[in-house]
Amino acid sequence: MRRSLLFTSALAGGLAVAVLLAARVTAEGPNADFGLFIADQLRAHSEQLFGFTHPLEESVLGPYDGADNTKAIEVAHGLTVSLVSSAVASAADQIALWPNDDNPTHLFVCDEETSNPAVQRIDLSKPPASNATTIVTGLLSCDPVRRTPWGTIIVAEEHGADGGLYEILDPVSINVPINVSNRAMGTTSDPAHLVKRKAVGSLSFESFGIKHDGTMIYGDELAPGAVSTGSAGGALYKFVPANPYTGTGQPPITQPQLSPLDSGSVFGLRVAANASSNWGQGAEVGKGRWIAIDTAPAGVVDAAGNIILRNAQVLQKFTGYYRPEDMDVDPIAAANGVFRACWANTGRLNFAGGSIVENSAVHGEILCIVEEPSATATTGTIPVVTRFVIGSQQAGMFDNVAFQPHTGSLVVLEDGPTSIMTPTGPEPRGNDLWICLPDGDDDDTLSDGCVRFASVKDTSAEPTGFIFLGSGESAFVNIQHRAVNDAAGAANHGALVKISGFKVRHEHEHD
Repeated sequence: MRRSLLFTSALAGGLAVAVLLAARVTAEGPNADFGLFIADQLRAHSEQLFGFTHPLEESVLGPYDGADNTKAIEVAHGLTVSLVSSAVASAADQIALWPNDDNPTHLFVCDEETSNPAVQRIDLSKPPASNATTIVTGLLSCDPVRRTPWGTIIVAEEHGADGGLYEILDPVSINVPINVSNRAMGTTSDPAHLVKRKAVGSLSFESFGIKHDGTMIYGDELAPGAVSTGSAGGALYKFVPANPYTGTGQPPITQPQLSPLDSGSVFGLRVAANASSNWGQGAEVGKGRWIAIDTAPAGVVDAAGNIILRNAQVLQKFTGYYRPEDMDVDPIAAANGVFRACWANTGRLNFAGGSIVENSAVHGEILCIVEEPSATATTGTIPVVTRFVIGSQQAGMFDNVAFQPHTGSLVVLEDGPTSIMTPTGPEPRGNDLWICLPDGDDDDTLSDGCVRFASVKDTSAEPTGFIFLGSGESAFVNIQHRAVNDAAGAANHGALVKISGFKVRHEHEHD
């Protein structure tokens, strides 16, 4: 049974009981305040819908500055927290599982704030205090990391217009750190194991949606700027490999020239342009098309051969978004032959939910892109963008996203302000972790509802890199740049933890 039908079943029985027995008193019934009534029902039926009981009612009160990393985050009843690594860098960011999602032996993480380490490998068989090995140095603001279908690891820099993407081959065999000595040229101390992929282009990387053949969709983490700067916000791009990966009987790729990222073409997204001339500011959702990057104008390709996509966007007027950040591919859609990827637009807030003051109120949002096959369209697809989660003062400044396997639910992490303003002064409040239902059979494209399942108690820190194991029952997450860890030495005092206890209902169990 689909989640929408499960939700309907829960409402058919559970709502009737709640109404007749007046089990909840916050909203007396649907006629009193229907929106609040639905919110109450999401919380009341959290175990059936999300796999845990009693979501958190509000952001947790901080600050927490103790040494125990597992206590730096509060989770919903039924979930537990355990320490995976304190040997990672304090600013460890996104996480990739190796060699698979079901039974990983290692994790790979980027360090967002230092160049040494830039990339680390965590051996899950070793103690948390001594399980991290530095394998790459010399990158700046390393943020996203992914395991590719062809058996490599890609990492990239969230470093403005000159951020680069690098591919690591045979990553478990690297025991001496590989240094990037020239970022523009992509010069590395071991070009057989670490290669800059200039064909993908340069921008401020954080998001990737990777298809099996090496085709990728990714965004530029750029906020809109003043009219004088010409910045419409970050655009989305698509890389199409010249030599797609077939994956049929092939072992993992260990030779750089055989990777699908070795060469290819890049396209920028222009929404509302497929069958309409009404594109530009205000056209963020709807059908669009992929526009080939024009590399001829001055400034698009630099002296080192890097494609500066931010300059191409200004010239070719690609659709802009408010800081596109992390992205994940919908596994259920993929299993049904549909490529759907959702990403976070961060927006901007000054204070967290519950504050009596807010000077910006640009709420974050989650958007999704679906590639509709079309024999006549550029790259063979029509990109269709829809809104999936609309942020609020309570749920704002979205950063990382992760689909839960088997359910279609999406986890969304905040990276926003860590205080609210009360009548008596500021009050520290942590960044939250939310989980959102898939869209059901109603008429919109939006999630059927979200609840808060965790909140970071250390208000000097933020959650990042959330990624589920293949079962969907546990996940890894970094509690990034805790002040107490930074003070002890940012290079090897991190907080990579595991959240366990999600109850996952597989399709045959939903009935």
